[in-house]
Amino acid sequence: MIDDLLDLQRLESGCCNLVSEPIFLPFWISQLTKPFLVRAQERQQELQIYIEEDLFLIHSDPTSLERVLGELLNNACKYSPPGAQIQLSITAPSSTQFLLCVSNTGVEIPMDEQSRIFDKFYRIPSGDPWKQGGTGLGLTLVQKLVESLKGEINVESGAGMTSFRINFSK
Repeated sequence: MIDDLLDLQRLESGCCNLVSEPIFLPFWISQLTKPFLVRAQERQQELQIYIEEDLFLIHSDPTSLERVLGELLNNACKYSPPGAQIQLSITAPSSTQFLLCVSNTGVEIPMDEQSRIFDKFYRIPSGDPWKQGGTGLGLTLVQKLVESLKGEINVESGAGMTSFRINFSK
């Protein structure tokens, strides 16, 4: 928790130095998702990964991007019931942007809670039926990291599914 608070403070003050590097997606994603594939299987969930066919290379800060995707995949595994499907997709809707999306079935974020999930220390009441706990800082950090990477994050939830979509300019 202390590390998360310090990271959040650095992000809010603009004191973090991000280094944009080329990221070869097929290798990078396979390394990043290994532990989540195991975790999903242990929890009887299915994790699917989709990278657009022609999208092999992006430029971003790999450490920050890893933290963003790690937090979103962790939450998807943590809050999805057995039998749920979790999907990570990376696409390029245009030549000037790429889109990361983490979706999971079996869980919805109520509409009246969606505007608050990025607030510090906020946890959805009754949103943790398995009592796994958390600090309420994860999505706040995700939002601040995405903003520092010049991206925008949105959540959509309904019909038994939740999706976090992150748009980045190339």
